[in-house]
Amino acid sequence: MQQQITNFNKRSMRAIVLLITMMCMSWSVLSADTTYTYRVFLRDKGPMEFKKGNSLYTQTLAQFNQRALERRRKVMPDSAIISLQDAPLFEPYLQSLQLMKAEIILRLRWNNYAVIRCDSVTAIEIGRLAFIKKIKRTATKLLPLSIIESAASPRYLMDNPVGHNILAAVDNCGVFRYGRSFNQAQILGVPEIHGMGILGQGALLTFLDTGFRWKAHESTKNANVLGEYDFIMRDSITGNEGADNGGQDGHGSIVFSTVCGFLQDSLIGIAPNASFLLAKTEDIPTEQHLEEDNYAAAVEWAEAKGTDALSSSLGYSDFNQPDEENYRFEDFDGKTTITAQVVNRAVERGVVCISAAGNEGAGDSTLITPSDADSVIAVAAVEPDGRTVTGFSSRGPRGDGKIKPDIGAQGRQVICTAYNDSLSIGAANGTSLATPLIAGTTALFLSVFPELRPWEIKKYLYETASNASQKNNSLGYGVANLPAAMMKAGIIISPSVATYPINGRQRVVVFIRSSAVILSAKLNVEFVGESHSYTLFPTGSLYQYVTEFPIAKFQNQPAKYTISVDDGKSTRAIPLKKGETFTLLPNSVTIPCGVNPDALPYSPELLLTVKEAPVITESKDNIVTLSMLLDKESDIEVTVYNSIGQAVYISGVYSRSAGVSNLTIPTQDFASGVYFVAAKFQGKTELARFLKY
Repeated sequence: MQQQITNFNKRSMRAIVLLITMMCMSWSVLSADTTYTYRVFLRDKGPMEFKKGNSLYTQTLAQFNQRALERRRKVMPDSAIISLQDAPLFEPYLQSLQLMKAEIILRLRWNNYAVIRCDSVTAIEIGRLAFIKKIKRTATKLLPLSIIESAASPRYLMDNPVGHNILAAVDNCGVFRYGRSFNQAQILGVPEIHGMGILGQGALLTFLDTGFRWKAHESTKNANVLGEYDFIMRDSITGNEGADNGGQDGHGSIVFSTVCGFLQDSLIGIAPNASFLLAKTEDIPTEQHLEEDNYAAAVEWAEAKGTDALSSSLGYSDFNQPDEENYRFEDFDGKTTITAQVVNRAVERGVVCISAAGNEGAGDSTLITPSDADSVIAVAAVEPDGRTVTGFSSRGPRGDGKIKPDIGAQGRQVICTAYNDSLSIGAANGTSLATPLIAGTTALFLSVFPELRPWEIKKYLYETASNASQKNNSLGYGVANLPAAMMKAGIIISPSVATYPINGRQRVVVFIRSSAVILSAKLNVEFVGESHSYTLFPTGSLYQYVTEFPIAKFQNQPAKYTISVDDGKSTRAIPLKKGETFTLLPNSVTIPCGVNPDALPYSPELLLTVKEAPVITESKDNIVTLSMLLDKESDIEVTVYNSIGQAVYISGVYSRSAGVSNLTIPTQDFASGVYFVAAKFQGKTELARFLKY
């Protein structure tokens, strides 16, 4: 009431001044009333039907890059890739608001509203406009509102979408030396995945936070940031600006560093080779609902730019500004708050969303939103032991009684950049720090399985977590186990290979892992004018498969290749899309970052000329059988090599008739491990392999 009286007195004084001024000068329009921010809900997206080929459809389509459309195709039928809900706000409506001296701050497509700044008198006038559905102060909670789409407003897919094979190359930096950051990665099983050269390449991850001073620190300055936007100042600078609080970009900077950071012996991020979008949405001096509108606008922005996953170490419950309406416990039902609504809609469009559970501590229902959202992965914090929930980590259940949070990661003494320094490394606590660790594992997941939908990734992570059979309101399904989750999804094939020349041949090492015994692995190479399929053989080192071929086959031109694997349970080939390939250069030396160069096979005799390998049938009685098809009567000589190329068995010369020929090899004196069999016959040498248990 006091505020209302003060405003009235100010307006009365201005009226007196205006009357005096009018006696000396022409009329002027003055408005010095206190301004507020409002949500202005529009009745529709304009008079035009949403129809393929018209300007509304074209405008809508133009908002999305091809990556976004491809991601949506994973979760939406062709007829629903874009919709009226995605259409931009009707510009003539917004122009009318601007003519009334309202400042347009944000445009929210999915809920069809704009956030404006104006005085209260103007707000009342705007509320009377025919195209306005409702106007409310941003200090109030957002109730569910959406555009109703009729059957007469169909949704369409863009014609002939173009495929993408985005693989950022970061090679030849050696095995990772994690320093103090090893523990937070090891708890999740990340170093095993890094060791296969899987670093997040191909995945696009968005961070929403207070700001990002990423260019200033040695460990983050080379991050592959594709775009950034400040939704507070409305510019492209997410680091601190003149009007910002001195520590504004601190929180976002340290959070981001746990994923993108790379500084040997100090900080190795979870997915340093992923690509990133950065959105500054949180104004740290205040806690107000407008920050949720910023958040919603950032989610729409990132989704349209093709993000695969979104990480936010932000949350909302109580607000500290005058007239701000706090949330009630019942509001945290997974679908009511502004941020819960927007992440649910992003997940519907194929984006994996990860959010911090909060630092409100033990006790029932201390969650913050949007960790309550139906579709979000809500992250709890555990101690460095990888088992014990921290005392500060928020607990569930959420407002409707459902169990939350969902999964856990280290949240105490998490190694990150030291704020306001270009080189120092520090440590921080909070679910804010646990959340990006899970987001980073999601990027690794998507690097290998880009076709997976958000709920599939959640399913695999949850089913393999430490507490999967006893989900609770402290840690959800437990601490994530990334290698187990990825193997549950299928055959892991690293998108990065190691390759180097040896004795006039190009050797290629592919990193493959499966929960089943791999029956067949092939490198399919397309040279100029000819194609070959080369068998990949296990090297004896974990997850390594190798083949080679004469460098002369390149004819001084790049070759294209694909990889295909069969483990008896399923088959997998990369790249996934038909017609897409990777590129291999003659005489190139490429070792993916994270891979130990010393563990690669360098023995020149390890592989001989490989065409079609004979078939090995394994036996449990210390004998293996070599089977091959002979075109004519032939002599056969067999040599067995161990994994480092040493000959451990040489047979005599056998004469065999045309047809299927079987030879047995005694293995009772062989040590356990991987062996290669070179069979010479009919003027050629073929190679097979077997495992001795």
